[in-house]
Amino acid sequence: MADVEDPRLIAELSLKNDEDLPAVAALCDALGSEVRLKILRRLQRRPYIFTVSELKKDLKMPASTLLFHLEKMQKANLLSILYKSSAYGAQRFVSRKLHGANLSFYYLEEGRDARLHSETQTVGVGAFTEFTGSVFNFCTEDSHFTSMSDDCYVPERFRAQLAYTPNGQISYRFSNRAAKLHRVKELSFTLEICSEAPYFDNDYLSDITFWINGAEVATYTCPGDFGDHRGLLNPAWWSSANTQYGVLLTLAVDESGVKLNGVPARSCVTLGKLNLQKGNKIEVKFGNKSTARNLGGFNVFGKKFGDYPQDISLTITYETGE
Repeated sequence: MADVEDPRLIAELSLKNDEDLPAVAALCDALGSEVRLKILRRLQRRPYIFTVSELKKDLKMPASTLLFHLEKMQKANLLSILYKSSAYGAQRFVSRKLHGANLSFYYLEEGRDARLHSETQTVGVGAFTEFTGSVFNFCTEDSHFTSMSDDCYVPERFRAQLAYTPNGQISYRFSNRAAKLHRVKELSFTLEICSEAPYFDNDYLSDITFWINGAEVATYTCPGDFGDHRGLLNPAWWSSANTQYGVLLTLAVDESGVKLNGVPARSCVTLGKLNLQKGNKIEVKFGNKSTARNLGGFNVFGKKFGDYPQDISLTITYETGE
C-alpha cells in the first residue's frame, strides 16, 4: 500500500516497498510519544468517541498541546477528528480509526536466494473436514444456518463466508505434495478469527489452540469478539448488533520455532515435529481445549465477511536445487 490511509483500517506495510516508507515514518512518529500512546489508550474505552474538551479534561493538558498531538495521530490515520454541530455550536469529536498495522522488517531481496519458492493453498471456511462441539453456525452471502454438531455437514456449508461456535474444534486439510518434493523452510497458516460471545463483546477472551498433523503447535488468546465497527465486507442483511470482524492471524512454523503474527509463541514445536512428508495431507485443527482458561469459542471469516478479502490459507515456503 502507498500510505497508511487504508480503508480496511489495517495497515500492511513493509520496508521492502519504497511507497510504504512515508507511511511507516508517519506511523512511527505518531506512536513515538508516551502522551500520544495515552491518548490512543483513552480512545479504547466506550463509547470510543470523545470531544476534544473531554479529552483535554481527562488527560489534564492544555488544548493547544492536545491538538498538536491529535494532528500528528490524524496524519498517521490512527484517529479521526470530526466536526459536528450541537446546541453549543460546532464541536470537535475524536474517534479511533486505524485498527492495527502489520509491519514487515524482514524480507527477501530479489536475487538473493533464487532457490526459495512458495506455494499457497486456500480453502473456504465451509470446507472443513471435521467439527466437534455442541452448536455450529454459519452464514453464506445471503443466509444464516444454525445446526447441532451432528448435522454440521450439510451441503450449504461449502458456500459459508462466516462460521462460528461457542466451543469446539474444526479441521481443514491441505496437500503436502510440495513438502514431499522439496525441503520445507517454513509453513504458515493465515485466517481472520475472533472470539464468539453473544452478539459481540470486544473484551471477550478465547484461548484458541492450533494443531498441525496432530501436534499441538501454539495457543492464541484472542482479545475479543469484535463489533465496534461494521465489518467492511459484511452483507447488508447482517445485523450491526452481531460480530463484525476479526484479527488477521498468521501462525508460522520454521526450524527455530513458532510465531504468531511475527511474535515468538510459547511452543517447543519446530518443522521437524510436524511430519509434513507423511501420508497425503497436512491437517490444521483449531479451537478451544476443554481445559482452556478462556473458553470463548471462535468466529472464522471468509473473503466476503469481516475486514479482510481472503479465505483460509496455508503457505509452504521451500528450497529447490535451482
